[in-house]
This record gives sequence, structure tokens and C-alpha cells, in this order.
Amino acid sequence: MDFTQTVIQSISIVVLMILLGTTFRKIGLLKDEDGTTFAKIVTNYTLPALIFHALSRVEFDVDKLMLVGVMISSQLLCALIALGVSVLFRLSRARKGALILGSTFTSSGLLGYAVIKVIYADNIEALSDAAIVSELGVATIFFTFGVLLAIHFGSAKQTTKEKTREVLKFFVSPIFIALVLGIIVSFIDLPMDNVLVVSFYRILGIISGANTLMVTLTIGVMLYFKDIRKVLPMVVVVIIIKLVLQPLMAHFQAELLSFTQLWHDIVVIEASMPTAALTAVFAKRYKCDSELTTILVFATFISSIFTMVMMIVLLS
Repeated sequence: MDFTQTVIQSISIVVLMILLGTTFRKIGLLKDEDGTTFAKIVTNYTLPALIFHALSRVEFDVDKLMLVGVMISSQLLCALIALGVSVLFRLSRARKGALILGSTFTSSGLLGYAVIKVIYADNIEALSDAAIVSELGVATIFFTFGVLLAIHFGSAKQTTKEKTREVLKFFVSPIFIALVLGIIVSFIDLPMDNVLVVSFYRILGIISGANTLMVTLTIGVMLYFKDIRKVLPMVVVVIIIKLVLQPLMAHFQAELLSFTQLWHDIVVIEASMPTAALTAVFAKRYKCDSELTTILVFATFISSIFTMVMMIVLLS
């Protein structure tokens, strides 16, 4: 099976698992509040385990910071484009925030890992690269710049101290701690034949192996089919910026920097992911247009079924 077929098959599996979660909610096997529980399990348990498991087994290479640079610059350029469009459309302050959030931040941690893990199976190098791209290239600016964006364009009044506290929360989260510890341990020559070390990594493997299931259930429970006709122009704009322009930007930068095929594919796959579901949480918390943000998140998830495959196939 060639790479194109693998990508199509892998994304189809993830999408079907998401739809299964949605079906479970509709027939009553899962409830709306289960989505919050699943999200906590992912962010505090399975995702940190996956990050540490992937990073600690491959020695960290400083050159991989180029992957981080590509992801950050691609997202920031999309934020600038979205800002320009929102000014052109003369949107309200809250809707400007929703449009920018929806166009910028990629669902690398929630969905990106799931797709890459299915495509590359147990390729530790690919999972390690994805962890670096996701946590340093996406999560760091999402939980800092993204929070500040939501606060700025929302109507929630925050003092400087409160803004700083919100941003600093990421740096004490299990995800960031797993990232730092994983990089540190990658420089240590662990005795991989030691029974304790082997047992520890087996436990990590079991926990991280549950990440794809938990992620797809989380997204499936959160997704609702809403009427998007009233905001269709903004939906189209976000789909173009987030799902077409962002992976194209990642692709051209990867070509310019002469990335290996694996590095190129990782940044394109991550950039092709739909809008991070947490943007809707930020919008609601800081009083941006949370209803519009939720619609935009949903629209990118549905559209990414087609654009993700198209972009990865065309650019690989």
C-alpha cells in the first residue's frame, strides 16, 4: 500500500471513529458531559504519556526546531490574513476574535497525533517529530498567544495579572511537563534491557495507545450539526485559510528549508488538521462569539475529511 492509500485509509478510520462517538451520544450511550471527562483524560493522562513515550526514546535534535518555526510562522500568517479579512468584513470585535481563532490554531494535539499514529503506526521517529511540532509549534502559542487573542477580542475584562496567570497555566500542565521531561530523558542512555525500564515503557505504551480512542470519542461527543447558512461566508473564509492556505504555507517553507520527506509530511499533516476544538472553549470563556467559533470548529472538522486527504496527497 503506497503513502496516498495509507493516508486515505488512516484518515477514514479516524473520521469513522469520530462519527461513532457522535452516534453513541445520539443513542444515549454517551452524554454531553462525557466529552469534558474524555478531554481531561486526554490532556492529563493519555496525551502526556504519548508525548513522553515518543520524545524520550529518540535523542532530541536541535535542527528539529525548524519544524517548530514552520508551524508557528504558518499559524501566525493565517492569523494576520484572518485579521485582514475580519476588518474587510467589518465584523464586530467578538466576531473578529472568532474568525481569527478559527483560522489559526490547528488541532495537532487532539487529532494530529491520532492521524499520525494511525498513518505511521509505531514509527517512533515520526511520533517524536509530531510531538515536537504539536507541543512546541502549536500548543505553546495556542496557550499563550491564543489566550491573549481571546481575551483581547472578547468582552471579558481581565487584569494584567489575570492574563499572565491564564498564560502561565500551560507551563505547569501535564502536557508541558511531559514535553520537558521527554526531551531531558532523550539525552540519557537508559538501560532498555532493565526490567524496570522495560515495564515502565510498556505501561506508557498501553496508556498512550488509548489516546486515539479517547480523542475520537471526545470530538465525537462535542460535534453537533448546526445550521451554518447564516454565517456561510465566514465559514468559507476559515476553511480556505485554515485547511488550504496553512498546509500550503507549511509545504512551501518545508521545500525552502529542504526538509526530509518525513519532516515535510509531518508539518503538512499537522497544518492540515481542523481548528483546535479548545478555541470554542476559549471563545466562550472570554466572551468572543462562542456560537460562531463552535460552528467554525465543526465546519473545519467536517471539511477536513476532504481537504486533509487532498492537501496531503497533492503535497507529498
